[in-house]
Amino acid sequence: MVFYETKAKISLDPIVGLVQTAAEDNSVDKLLAIVGSAMDDSGKLIVPDTVNQVASELCAKSLNMAYSPSSGLKDLAPLISQEFIGKETLAALYSDNIRRAEVVTGGGTHAISATLMSCTKTSDPIIVQRPHWAGYDSIALGINRTNLYNFELLNEDDSFNINSFEKITDRAVKSRPSESNSKITLILNSPFDNPLGKDFGDDVWKQIASILAKYPEQEFLVILDIAYIDFGPEAKNYNKLSFLKDFFATVNSEKLSVVVAATLSKSFAMYGARVGAATLLSASYENVSNWKDVVGGTLRGTVSNLARTSQEIAFEVLKDETKLAQIHQFQKDTVAMIERRKNHFIDSISPKLPEELALIKPDGGFFVSLKIKNEILNRFPEAGKELSERFIQTSTYIPVLLDQYLRIPVCGLREELLDQVTERILKYTVEVLVPA
Repeated sequence: MVFYETKAKISLDPIVGLVQTAAEDNSVDKLLAIVGSAMDDSGKLIVPDTVNQVASELCAKSLNMAYSPSSGLKDLAPLISQEFIGKETLAALYSDNIRRAEVVTGGGTHAISATLMSCTKTSDPIIVQRPHWAGYDSIALGINRTNLYNFELLNEDDSFNINSFEKITDRAVKSRPSESNSKITLILNSPFDNPLGKDFGDDVWKQIASILAKYPEQEFLVILDIAYIDFGPEAKNYNKLSFLKDFFATVNSEKLSVVVAATLSKSFAMYGARVGAATLLSASYENVSNWKDVVGGTLRGTVSNLARTSQEIAFEVLKDETKLAQIHQFQKDTVAMIERRKNHFIDSISPKLPEELALIKPDGGFFVSLKIKNEILNRFPEAGKELSERFIQTSTYIPVLLDQYLRIPVCGLREELLDQVTERILKYTVEVLVPA
């Protein structure tokens, strides 16, 4: 008899599962390099004073424990859209008859899962970049979306692999039965993806649009995960999504919709508060006019309603220019800290890196990644698994994603700990990957 009808398991998630394993390890030699949260040199989570101040003021006035609406507090979702997409970009889209609608969600993960539940069938193809944030797999498995396609994100020169994207998109389109009306969903994490920290850039988005335009009868849903948008070299940049205007114009189809999945988890350091938004952008008036009702119904059926207090904190900050400017300064300071640590790690490990590994330099974001080279995996397919096992055996908790990519959270490790990460990576990769 089968009791569970999902393949989703915490233990299968290479990040959360590793956290659980590490929690059971009492070794004095334990080295944690897992979670992507910005922490200071003492290991304390960095939360902007503005967020703490607003939270304290709300507590002092006595918390409002009333239910919040299923689609979020009134006027909060539009403020989140403006903060992450930018007023000028939204105005430019509106001038091209691209309308929008938004709902508040419990962070970026919730924005993605609610969109998939509301807009896709179980058999619809979903295209995701490789490597990608492991949470996408958990989301897909958790809601029984298993028709997944992966394109290789990078070429050998670490540039966007447009050929792989085009090949996989064509395969997904042609895999559909001729009479099917299935939409194809693309989950794209940019700018500054997890784990590689790459920014696609405007030219790549033009190429992606040109490929989608080859299929005028195909309905496409692009879910744009922008979790790290405020942690590039410029920190807050309201023009970062300005490419969307040309993107819609190039595809030139009412069958294209974009959902921007935004989260305050990183940008406001409200990791546990779980506030974000799912913003639909579309030329289809019908789709936009029904977004709040339909996705709101999905939210009602899954979480009933979102936590009011975290929404109130976000609202108080977003509506106040002074408070928002303080958040932007926090983002700028955090970027400077991450940049310092990133450079330290890269400068430390690069001269000693064995030829079996390649370092992928990020454009921004929270991580630096190392890659076990393809030629090594061709000769030694179990290399990534064996390296991951060796790490765990030695109380070294560094994720090895897809059995190939080592993800280092420079956002949360001071230089001394990064030196320990370097030492252990070099020691165990040589033992596992380098022929005796």
